[in-house]
Amino acid sequence: MFKSKGFMNYERKQLTPDLTPLIDVVFLLLIFFMVATTFDDKKGLKIDLPKSEVSEIVESVDKISVLLTIDGQMKLKIDKKNDSLMLHITKEELSEKLKNIILTVQNKRVAIIADRGINYGNVVDIMSDIKLSGATAIDIETKGK
Repeated sequence: MFKSKGFMNYERKQLTPDLTPLIDVVFLLLIFFMVATTFDDKKGLKIDLPKSEVSEIVESVDKISVLLTIDGQMKLKIDKKNDSLMLHITKEELSEKLKNIILTVQNKRVAIIADRGINYGNVVDIMSDIKLSGATAIDIETKGK
């Protein structure tokens, strides 16, 4: 009949921390790292560029690059206003694909990004293929000394 107010009859209040500030901080850190990160446009290719004291920076909206690695891989990179495309190609496919791409871009300059250990004859062959494809100029990318 009578209820006693002993130790066993109290209601336990659940305490939960407010996670809103923690979530805000996590999102701010995520945004910071997304903005502060630089992206490598070589996409996993290891290319050791030769060094040069001469540098001329040519910035254009449309940029075509041929990437050559020391182990014989070749990629064709097309940078447009808001888009970038990387195609794995062979030496035999270079001329045909480059002809089609050069027809669609305004700037008909092609950059060669080649590893410093590549045979000079191979680079000259690539340069002649690029020129025969309709390129108006060939740029060779280097890194500063």
